[in-house]
Amino acid sequence: MRKVVHHPLLILLLSCLACHRGEESSRPAHLTYTVQQYEGRFLHEWIAFTLTTIQQKQLSAPEAARILGYIGLTAWEAVCHGVPEGRSLSGQIRDYLAPEFDPDRVYDWGIVLCSAMRSALPELFEGLSNNQHSLLEKLAATQEDSLFRRGQTERVRQDSRLLGGRIAAAINARARGDGRYRIRQITPVLPKRDTEHPQYWIPTAADQKPVEPLWGQVKTFLWQSDSLPCLPAIPPTYSTTSDSEWYLQAQELVSIPRNTSTRQVAFHWEDGTGRSSTAAGHWINIARQLLEREGSHIGDCARTYCLLGLAAADGCSLSWSVKYQFFLLRPISYIQENINAHWQPLIFTPAHPEYLNEQAVLASTCSTLLIRLLGNSGLIDQTHLGSLLYAPEGGPFVLPERVFPSLTQAGQEAAFAAIVGGTHFRRSCEEGWKAGLCLAERIWQRIRFSR
Repeated sequence: MRKVVHHPLLILLLSCLACHRGEESSRPAHLTYTVQQYEGRFLHEWIAFTLTTIQQKQLSAPEAARILGYIGLTAWEAVCHGVPEGRSLSGQIRDYLAPEFDPDRVYDWGIVLCSAMRSALPELFEGLSNNQHSLLEKLAATQEDSLFRRGQTERVRQDSRLLGGRIAAAINARARGDGRYRIRQITPVLPKRDTEHPQYWIPTAADQKPVEPLWGQVKTFLWQSDSLPCLPAIPPTYSTTSDSEWYLQAQELVSIPRNTSTRQVAFHWEDGTGRSSTAAGHWINIARQLLEREGSHIGDCARTYCLLGLAAADGCSLSWSVKYQFFLLRPISYIQENINAHWQPLIFTPAHPEYLNEQAVLASTCSTLLIRLLGNSGLIDQTHLGSLLYAPEGGPFVLPERVFPSLTQAGQEAAFAAIVGGTHFRRSCEEGWKAGLCLAERIWQRIRFSR
């Protein structure tokens, strides 16, 4: 009889293979495919479509942030059940109820995401153009075809489509009830500047009306609108005396030199309506660049976009509620009345009150959360690479990419860039930065992505 010799390494290998097969057979059906098997590009392409559409439709800052909040939520909800120990945000987001989910079915998480985005985006944008609709459908069809060619069955594809559609329906139901559509039907009565209220906002350009004065009534994702956390300090009393905070901070803006360095700082963070996808979109795009560099899978990408989207949306709501509580004058108005009648800011002054600077709030909140998620690494921000700009001093100016040694420095530059640009006083930026740090910590402690 032939003697069989069992080599110890062979026995160990066979044992490991048997153990692996046992784990696969005991894995629940919905984890047949997990998010680690999907490239982040499937989500990055939807984010790029969203940012481009925000710019093309010239949405205001709070409108854009709201959409990015819902898109981030859609992304996470579409893939969360493909994350081992993943958890839906149903019950963590105000008035959001996730659809039913069957753990005994097999899902392709890329197709779930594709289906959810395909159904959610047209309603969130309230009227895509024919060209935008065509691009959306082409993206969805291309992605699904690419995913289906990996060998999934028709049953898996249909189950995945249906789940994505149910997620989009839940997202859209929440969006329809958040108050955005209701405030469009209201014409607000805004305060008038007079001798008793010299601090009140006035138009800084012809036919200018303040943007979204009722945005504070739109339902936030995480807090009651009447109990927002992280509110800033009350601004100083209006004064024109030369030793007052108003005057000294205005004088600071007047004294900032106009050169290539200051121009690049100001314009790199100038994310006005139609110029870019707004300040919220700029930070989402920074996240995209970092995630692409890291080669992150679709689950980590969804969590990052969700966290930043919710932070941007609620950060904008915080800033906009404060803006129309105090209704403060912009620097250009104060400076032309009290210091230099011919002074102009480096960048165009947007049509909403000065305090609180939402760019500072979002820079602080988003940079802090990105550091928690990805580390305080350096980055090359290409958001405005090659942009053509026309300024009061002429143009066009072509913007280069901007290099930062850390996310902290990128956040701080963004938060205080409005001082260089001449559109915000220092206090507005400082209080915005502090509010953003507070908001980031509250959000980090509040949201749970895993069981």
